[in-house]
Amino acid sequence: MLHEALAVAGIRGIVFDKDGTLIRFEETWTPAFWASAEALADDLGRPGLAEALMVAGGWCPDARRILPGTELASGTTDVVARLWRAVAPELPEDAELIPWLDTVWHAQAMAHLTPIDPLPSLFAGLRADGLRCGLATNDSETGARDTAERLGIAPHLSFTVGYDSGHGAKPGPGMLLAAQAAWGLAPAKTAMVGDSPADLAAGRAAGCGLVIGVLSGASGREVLEPLADLLLEDVHRLRL
Repeated sequence: MLHEALAVAGIRGIVFDKDGTLIRFEETWTPAFWASAEALADDLGRPGLAEALMVAGGWCPDARRILPGTELASGTTDVVARLWRAVAPELPEDAELIPWLDTVWHAQAMAHLTPIDPLPSLFAGLRADGLRCGLATNDSETGARDTAERLGIAPHLSFTVGYDSGHGAKPGPGMLLAAQAAWGLAPAKTAMVGDSPADLAAGRAAGCGLVIGVLSGASGREVLEPLADLLLEDVHRLRL
């Protein structure tokens, strides 16, 4: 079984992405992004601005979804804020817009939070196997910690960071390097699990022993397969 294969590979710690990996991206985040874009458009009295902001960020009107690899799919709040200000320079400056977006997105994402099936038993099983578990997301650290609490996995996590935790953002390796240091594990003893090229690139750059892609998020098999050592339907396959 795969969890036995992890042991054979010497993996002692697993870092998980959050959106698209542990929670369903479209159901959780699309309402959050639309709520913020519409609120900004209303404040400026520009009804058409909401869709313009969403399209700039990666929303495809024809597919009615956020496309993989776009800023809304995997970018950090500061990157989206700068992108949206390029579309509408009259929006508030970054110092005001970034924390406002984080607040709105957090509230909306919590309201629409949709896990990829119940997760506590999976994480309890991984911990019983002797594995350390961590969470590294391009969302805020507050969003990461609150989501973990709501999902019932917080007691099983020994490392949790977001884009604002001081380790940089994915696809950079900083979050993974920080997890490895916190756990006292060599890079080859750790694995990264994620649904996007940014997740897998971060794991590769940090020297993870295994880089595992999941197909539960925005990116398809054709995107992830060349980048991953293993490709799973979802995180629950880790213990099947």
